[in-house]
Amino acid sequence: MLSILIPTYNRSEFLLKNLNILFDIIKKAGFSDEITIIISNNGSPDDTQEVIENFSKTHDLNIVAYEQKENLGVKTNVLFLLEKCTDEYVMFLGDDDYISYEYLTECMDILRRDKSTYAIIPNFVPVSVNDEILGPPRDKMDQIKCFEPGFKTLLINSFKGHQLSGLTLKREGLREVYLEHKVDNLYQFIYFASIWCLKGTVYNLSNLPVKVTQPVKKKDWGYGDDGSVNEIFDNYKKLPVNYFQRFALELYFMHKNLIRLTMYKSQGTAKYLKAFYKISFAKNATTLFSIVYPFYVPARWAISSLKRVIK
Repeated sequence: MLSILIPTYNRSEFLLKNLNILFDIIKKAGFSDEITIIISNNGSPDDTQEVIENFSKTHDLNIVAYEQKENLGVKTNVLFLLEKCTDEYVMFLGDDDYISYEYLTECMDILRRDKSTYAIIPNFVPVSVNDEILGPPRDKMDQIKCFEPGFKTLLINSFKGHQLSGLTLKREGLREVYLEHKVDNLYQFIYFASIWCLKGTVYNLSNLPVKVTQPVKKKDWGYGDDGSVNEIFDNYKKLPVNYFQRFALELYFMHKNLIRLTMYKSQGTAKYLKAFYKISFAKNATTLFSIVYPFYVPARWAISSLKRVIK
């Protein structure tokens, strides 16, 4: 029923921890015959391949592993994994992020019960390499929510696809529609979640957050000088939505992710203003967004300041 797809690179210690956690969960839940773990080792220079081979030999799990002779890049490695699986659903999982027994069992229950399901979108909580909680979860801890397909579901949920771990999707047609619309950006999971929000039932499991490990090393990619907003907006540009819906998606994303701008405050006024300009006039943004956003930011801050004064 489900393939858990793990793209991995140069983090053998975390990967081994993750595989042990998955083994315990799958065995405890009795899912051995229903779940396959597919790993793509993206040309890791460490002992990742040895760890995978040793684990496969010593643990009774359905594991399929691929070793790339060179680093394909994150995007290509993800598409490679998607191409190799044949199960009805896929769950993406970072090599250093961890799902819980409760999360996996709830996902499996939904997939068995509701065949109209196209996406299950998780909440997440940031943790250290020692599993210490570093902050609040992204979303308010709430009951499981079910959304019918359509633009409202897309607007509310699409940006949450930026975090891949735990994101569960109907497999059939996903890779094909991605390639058909020539999506090409670092945030392909936003597109995956977005396109299925328009196609089928979506569940939001905010009550069972995935543990997302905060990097101890510098990432293989950065946020550039615009918070990667132009990359993200490429997803909305490629969706089958009208112009005003696309604008709404852009503005809602920045409303929920103001950090994409404010992260530059610590780098000085010049960096901050540059980011503000680059976001406002992103190449992949609608003209309407470029008109509205420069007024939206100061208006939002003015309202926030007024609220603090009133309190």
